[in-house]
Order: sequence, then C-alpha cells, then structure tokens
Amino acid sequence: MADFRRWFIAFAALVLVLGATVPASAQTNGPSVSCSVNTLVTPTIRHEGLTELVGDILLVCQRNPGSPVITTGNVPQVNISVSLGGATLSTSSAGSVGGLDALLFVDDPVPANQDVCPSPQNGLLCPVAADGGQTFNQPGRYNVFQGVNTPAPSVNSITFLGVPVDPPATGSLTYRITNVRIQGPSVTAGAFGLTPVYAFVSSSSSTSLTIAPASSTPVIAYVAPGLIFSATGTNPQLLQCLSYQDLTPIGTLTYQQGFPNAFKIQDTPGGQNTPGIVYYTESGVEVPVTGGTTGMANTPTELEAVITNVPAGVQIWVDSTSVDGSGIAASLVSPTPIATSGNQVEILDTTGNANTTFGSVTVIWKITNSNPVAYSSDPAFSGLEFGAYVTFTGTPGAGGGTPATSVTAYAQGGFAPQVSSWTNGGAVPEFVIGLSPAAPGQSLFTVSLCQTILLFPYVTDFYGFDTGIAISNTSLDNLPVPAAQQTGACSVAFYDNGGLSANIGTSGNTPGYVNSDATYGAVGPINGDGNIMPGQTWAFSLSNSDSAYNSTPTAGTTGYAIATCNFQYAHGYSFVSDTGIRNFAAAYLALIIPDAPRAPQPFVCAGSWSCTGQPGEQLVH
Repeated sequence: MADFRRWFIAFAALVLVLGATVPASAQTNGPSVSCSVNTLVTPTIRHEGLTELVGDILLVCQRNPGSPVITTGNVPQVNISVSLGGATLSTSSAGSVGGLDALLFVDDPVPANQDVCPSPQNGLLCPVAADGGQTFNQPGRYNVFQGVNTPAPSVNSITFLGVPVDPPATGSLTYRITNVRIQGPSVTAGAFGLTPVYAFVSSSSSTSLTIAPASSTPVIAYVAPGLIFSATGTNPQLLQCLSYQDLTPIGTLTYQQGFPNAFKIQDTPGGQNTPGIVYYTESGVEVPVTGGTTGMANTPTELEAVITNVPAGVQIWVDSTSVDGSGIAASLVSPTPIATSGNQVEILDTTGNANTTFGSVTVIWKITNSNPVAYSSDPAFSGLEFGAYVTFTGTPGAGGGTPATSVTAYAQGGFAPQVSSWTNGGAVPEFVIGLSPAAPGQSLFTVSLCQTILLFPYVTDFYGFDTGIAISNTSLDNLPVPAAQQTGACSVAFYDNGGLSANIGTSGNTPGYVNSDATYGAVGPINGDGNIMPGQTWAFSLSNSDSAYNSTPTAGTTGYAIATCNFQYAHGYSFVSDTGIRNFAAAYLALIIPDAPRAPQPFVCAGSWSCTGQPGEQLVH
C-alpha cells in the first residue's frame, strides 16, 4: 500500500485536469450516487506476460438519500479513473481509433443492448437523456465506454470520460471496468510466489458520484510465474560411423502450468461479448468499436522451444501434438514440417552444413484445449511433454566426415512470442524475453567419433633391436555381419620411463607420436593423406621414426604404445626382433582397450569376483 500513497497526489492532479471536461451539472448539488468497489474474481496472471488481463472492477452504486430521480434533460456525466501502482497498463491491439481495449459497462448490458460511445476522447459527445432512473441495460442509451490513457503520456492510468450518472429509481446502478491488461514483469515478484496487484479507483466528481474510500483500492490480480519448463536429455551415445533412421530419442521437453489457467485458448467459439462472464481465455470481452473489436487476442497461449548447436548432417524431429492428464492439449504451429512420420515431424535438417556451421531451430506449439480448473504441475498430471528425436546418415572419413563430432546440442524453452518490451499495437499475448533453463540449456546429444584404441604392451628400438607395427582397417568385412565401411587416420603414442618417448616421432613431428598422416623418416603418409581405407593396412617400424636410431649404444626407446584410430574394426600386429632378424624375433596381436565413452559400464568384474569398483582393463584381441 505504500506505493499507492505516492500515487494519491498524482490522482488528485488528474481529477483537476479532467474536471474541465465534466459538465457543470455534475459539479453541483443534485442527483448523486454513492459507490463501493468490488472485485468478484481475482485471477492469477503470468509474471512473464506483457498483456495480462486483470480481474473486473465492479462499482455498485446506490442513490443517495434525498437525491432526486432525473426525469428531464440529460443526466450528469463524470470521469472514472483506475490506476495501478507498480504495474504498467498496456494499450489496445484492437485497432480501435482513440480508445483502449479497456471498457466500462453501465448496468452490464446484454450484447443486443450494448451502445458504444463513439468518441472515447470526448465524453460530452455521448449525452444520455434522463428517463426516471431506469436501467441502462436497454437500447438507445450509451452504456459502453472505452478507456483512454490520461494524462498523456501516462500508461499507468486509464480514464473513462463522460460516464453517465443516473440515480436509479430502484435497485442499484453498476459500472463494470473490464479488459484492463497489465505487464506482469513490471510487478516485483513476491517472496512467497504470489504478488498482489492493487488498483486505485477515483471519480472526477465529489458530488454526483462518490466512492467509499475503504473500497477504492481493491486487489485485482495476483502475479506468479506462469510456466515451469524442463528439458530432460537422454544424451545417447551416437556414433558418426553409424546411421540412425529410426527416430532415436534424444530428450523430452516438458511444459507445466505455474498455476491453474496459465495455458489458455484464444477465445470462446461464438464470441465473448457478455460482460461479467469469466471466459478463461487469452481474449477479453469482445465488443465492436470504431476501427476494430476490443479484447481480442491474436493467438492462444504458445509454447516455445529453441534447440541450438545441432551438428552438421543431423535431422531433428519433435512430437507435433501433446495432451496432458488434465486434457490440456497443444499442437505444432511452426516451423513448417520437412517430413512427417505419425505424430513426429522433422523440423531441422543440417545435411548441407559445413562441419563448422551448426544449426538451430525455434519450435512453437499452440494451446488447443485448456482446463481452467486443473493444475498441470500437480503430480497427477505430467504437463505437456514433447519428445525430441534425431536421424542422420553417418559418413565418417577424410575431412572430418559428418555429422560433426564432439558438438553438443542444447534445448531451452518458454512462452511465445517473446519481445524485449511491449509496444502499442503489439500482439496479444506477448511475453518478455527469457528462456529456461539458463543458457546454454539442457544438453540433448553429442555425436562421437568412431574409434578403436589398441594397446601394444611391448615395443623397443633399443640399440640393436627394432619393432614393426601394422594396423589394419577391417571395416571392409561383410561376413558374417556386414560392417560399416569407415575411413580414418591413426595416431600412435609411445611411452617409456614414465612418459612419452623423447625420441620417437622427432622427425618433424610431435615427440612421442607417430601419425599415419605425417611423414617420418623415409616413409610417407599412407595414401598421401594419412587416411587408412577399409581393407587397407598401415605399417611402419620404430627405426623409421627415431632420428637417433642406433646412433649410440644406449640410444632407443623401450616401453609400450597406444594407438588411437578414428574408425571401428582396427586391429594391430607387432613384430619385435634384433636388427636384421638374425638371432631373435617375436610377434603378438595388439589388445583392444574398451572404449569407455561409448559404453555405460565398459568394465565388469570377471567370474565370481566380488568387487565394488572397476577392476581395470579387460582386454581382448
């Protein structure tokens, strides 16, 4: 309430400014009513929303004792203002000339009896003839008034100019203020999730229409976050050398209401033109006015997902529709599907992208059915869940291959459409920019490079000895099970004395490594580019890659080697001998080290061992 005290002085000035537009008859003793302010329904509105409908404000007025019933001439006119502290009012999207979406109804006229004042900026042009205090719910009496922002350029106050005051002969005179929209982010979020929004209602006349001070500052809404978004990534271990054409699941995008009726349809079939009815939609009361129709929303509630950093060569699919346990439903709005398979649609194809160019897509679903009395974040309801899927054709090989590897795709979500700030004529609804979870979002999947890791447990090129290594690419095999043909390079690291060898690979290369795509000694790269083709074998000796080979009696390396080959189905062979193979020779097959990144439990306890941790490498040929 402290915020409203700062508004009182402004309201007093507003009354003085607007008083000049009120006829003199409204400023003198005579016909008068006293009113109390009521709010029959106080909705919860979305903190993210920039065009949120607050609850109706209802003024119920009684004829003052001694006040005459007017039977001749025109009834007095007053200005009625409503203002909100801490929340910015939004203006019309209806295209109406000179007025806002906000309406004031006198005596809640039914649609057939609604008579709209055509000059919201000048109430004097809408006089009402006296008829002895009869109801305004009849044709031929101005009973619908559009609000205006006054004094300009205020957007926190709405005033209805030239509202007629006709003390009723019997019963009550009512004024309903409806279609008032506010910007949720301008209301400071409360500590307990709900923040009240107060209104201040005033009259320009201290005689014709008075408002009970105790009721002049009603609560017209509560503000709370409207959306709970979560993205659960399955993060499958996708391999570049394989093809995935069966819509591999990569995650679930879930949208839950922050409170009941946060997800709404656009409007009620058949229209919404009866004041006093709570329609539970994005639209308000729809009344034709000069230049358009008030209260109409452009769309139902829309939900947005942004999937980013999709690697080259990948297709992204999502569910086109979803229905939660309460009957709330949504369907795809954009983008236009590339392909369809049942309820799944393809929305992104990065096949033509370069490996350094990553794709992104914004997906929007609209609410097609709502349930204003359901709370979809209740455990009984799962919320709207949209599955995300991936397909691609793996093509490993020279130049990196596709899809691009070691690139992680992410997902974020929120309401739509999102804008930095609301402007007059903007869409209804609109929401402030903000996606959840915070960037970069929830990881969905990564494509991993196909590899084989080989262990050569003993290698040496110590003085008088040498080791030959051969690595074969057996992905050309087609029996008994066809293999995916793959092309890639190999890198062999040599270790001695507790670290990388200081001698191996020193001929123009990083010490400790021999690479199939580099020149070492007299041996050039295989195929000229270093890639080992399916069915091909790459072979070399340590003596070819050690510039100090046999240079001194203590020269050389003795240790082990680990080869990393960028293709599956690599197999290794090692041959150790003395120089010239005169007195000694031995050979063995390289061991294959389990590839931990591609298996959830690559190591298991052997036999009946009772072990709690990993027992170490369990290698095979």
